[in-house]
Amino acid sequence: MSSKTVYRFFTAILISFMLSACSVMDEHDLYHRINEAYDFEVTHCDSFAMVTGFGRGEKALSDAKLDAIIHGEELGGTHIVWLQTDHGEPTKVVAVIYKCLR
Repeated sequence: MSSKTVYRFFTAILISFMLSACSVMDEHDLYHRINEAYDFEVTHCDSFAMVTGFGRGEKALSDAKLDAIIHGEELGGTHIVWLQTDHGEPTKVVAVIYKCLR
């Protein structure tokens, strides 16, 4: 086999691995800019918003939390503190968004 053929083979394998990794990546696995915290961890921060999140189905709680986290990030928050969880249909979470200076 020539070196050009070997190079093409390894490039094709690398691309297929990258594409398969992207296809199985779940949004829950992505990095988020906001940090989950307890209320005693954000005493030096400014609370400025409350957010809610909703989820349905098999992953209702994680979807509801992700929904709230996304809202908090859109508002520019750095930390989120969970206040309430309602496991009804749909599942609902309520949280306070904080902005902490780093």
